Amino acid sequence: MKQLRMKILGFFTLVLVLFTLLFLFLFSTILERQAIEQQGEDLQSQLLTLSSLLVREQFETDVSQVSEQLSQTAEVINERITFITPDGEVIYDTRAEEGTLENHLNRPEIQQIIQDESVIGTYDRTSESTGEVLYYAATAITDDSGEVMGFLRLSKNVEEMAGLTEQMIQVLAVFMLISILVALLFTNYWTKKISDPIEKMKQLTEKLSDQNYSSRYTGSSYGEIDDLGQSINLLAINLNQQMQEINENQTRLRELINHLIIGVMVVDNEGHITMVNPVMNEVLGEDLHSKIGEPFADALHSTTLVELIEKTIAEKTIQNQETELFYPKEKIVDANVVPVFNQLKETFNHIVLLYDITEIRRLEKVRTDFVANVSHELRTPITAVKGFAETLLDGALKDEEALIEFLEIIYKESTRLDLMVQDILQLSKLENHKVHAVVQTVRASEVIKEVLKIVHQKMDLKNQSFELVEELPVKLEVDRDQFKQVCLNLIGNAIAYTPDGGKITVTLKETGNEAVLVVSDTGVGIPKESQARIFERFYRVDKARSRNAGGTGLGLAIVKWLVENNNGHITLESEENKGSTFTVWLPLHKED
Repeated sequence: MKQLRMKILGFFTLVLVLFTLLFLFLFSTILERQAIEQQGEDLQSQLLTLSSLLVREQFETDVSQVSEQLSQTAEVINERITFITPDGEVIYDTRAEEGTLENHLNRPEIQQIIQDESVIGTYDRTSESTGEVLYYAATAITDDSGEVMGFLRLSKNVEEMAGLTEQMIQVLAVFMLISILVALLFTNYWTKKISDPIEKMKQLTEKLSDQNYSSRYTGSSYGEIDDLGQSINLLAINLNQQMQEINENQTRLRELINHLIIGVMVVDNEGHITMVNPVMNEVLGEDLHSKIGEPFADALHSTTLVELIEKTIAEKTIQNQETELFYPKEKIVDANVVPVFNQLKETFNHIVLLYDITEIRRLEKVRTDFVANVSHELRTPITAVKGFAETLLDGALKDEEALIEFLEIIYKESTRLDLMVQDILQLSKLENHKVHAVVQTVRASEVIKEVLKIVHQKMDLKNQSFELVEELPVKLEVDRDQFKQVCLNLIGNAIAYTPDGGKITVTLKETGNEAVLVVSDTGVGIPKESQARIFERFYRVDKARSRNAGGTGLGLAIVKWLVENNNGHITLESEENKGSTFTVWLPLHKED
């Protein structure tokens, strides 16, 4: 802005100087011309007066007397007097010797009288004899008959004629110089009053461009400039509000993306990763956030996913595919790649969405297996009941021994079928959260003793021993009935899968804020490859043995749900032919 101010001052100064010089030139020229014309008229008047005073009779008798008469006149006036004969010879001149002067007949002022028959001939030129710039005025001296007797000429220095003009021009120049200085001072003041606020506005706009929206214009100038400053202030306020809204929207969007259960990754048009949310790192099992700015093909380990993104970039169309990932562990993801046009940069961004459906596919398989297992498990007792009923109807009713045997089998299979239906209904209620835990303080050893009263006959039949280990009384904060069912299932399984003469041990203890129930046996154990699926519905390690043991295949699935319903968890440690150990962690009761 300082440069603009100097340009204005320089331009204004140049205009003033040029205008002043032009004005002085025109004024001096006109004034000088008027002064010369005015002095010329005076000179012509003097010439006429002098010519009328000359005694013409003396021209015929004695020319020297004419010179004497002109000499007397020259003493009175300062102008140069010259007398020229009709043939152009100078016989008198007050400034030069007559003999040294050339013939003046061809002088313009003389020719003007001769050719134009003018009364007075005038002309200004540089005198060859004196070297001065002179103004000449000449007139013809005639006798009574009109015959030219000679030419009388007066001349005056032009500089003397214009002397007053020079003084006036000097005064005028001084006045104009003062006027220019005053004008420059006022111009400097006005430009400063205009340029300083504009400079502040410029600085304000630079701050606004740097997103410093708290700056405001506080200058004072002319009304129109202050209005402009207030408009910039209003713009800054609006920009500040809009930027706050944009930041809030970006924050909400960032939080939304970071808390999505879907993995999100953004790839630009050149194939570089520009954004990754935490779920994407979890789905792919690696830190992609540290690889922002790198090509996605180098960062991803799935060839199928890389090809899907490349296809989207090439075709600019939405791509969807269910993809199986093998690194760092096997997963199934629903991959969607969506191209989004960026209007600001006129390029495409590509949003990669990965939804981990591994658990969904596992549950679908479990559901499918459940339906198949239910059908299979129900078919066995139903087939037995139907077959023996048909046998009885075909005539076995008359055979009393066969009748009793068949009825016992029908009763046994129907009981097994009833237990299975009850377990299925209970598991369904647990999975649908229709069974609510009524939390109360429970003495664990008392529940174990109640369970022993129920199962002691089975233990006695198999000649099994039982041991309850409890160093200190253990109290739990659980649903009593659900905890009892957990203990009944675990101890019942231990009895069922422990051979005759085996031992079952139940240990109660505390660790931190949890109570620990440990049920150990010396039974057949569970193979390592089956331990991960032991809590699935209808999963059996040995189907024939499990069915002979009277199990429905749902006991451990129900145990898992009951434990988790009471804010606990369960684990298994087992070795084939050496026994199994189920450990249950449940909330511990704390004394006030």
